[in-house]
Amino acid sequence: MDTRPIFPSWWRAGALAYTAAGLVCVVSSAAFPDSETAMLAAITGALPWSLALLTLDLAPGVAQTALLLLAGGWAVNAAFFWWLALRRPAHRLPAQDD
Repeated sequence: MDTRPIFPSWWRAGALAYTAAGLVCVVSSAAFPDSETAMLAAITGALPWSLALLTLDLAPGVAQTALLLLAGGWAVNAAFFWWLALRRPAHRLPAQDD
């Protein structure tokens, strides 16, 4: 019988929560473009990648570009968290007594 817990690492729970929050924030930003709260949550969650929004000028199509940038930022951060969650723990060598 396998006695390992469902989430052996807190990284997995965090990665799952971050991924779910990212989907909600990006979809709500797309569905409700006038909502400042949804946009601020999406920008905050996509840090540091969302800082690239400062380079966008106010031209036609900037909203779609910004949404793609935020979705990409969330995806990169989520991939990093999942990498941390799913990597194998490092094997530690026993300490040598001198």
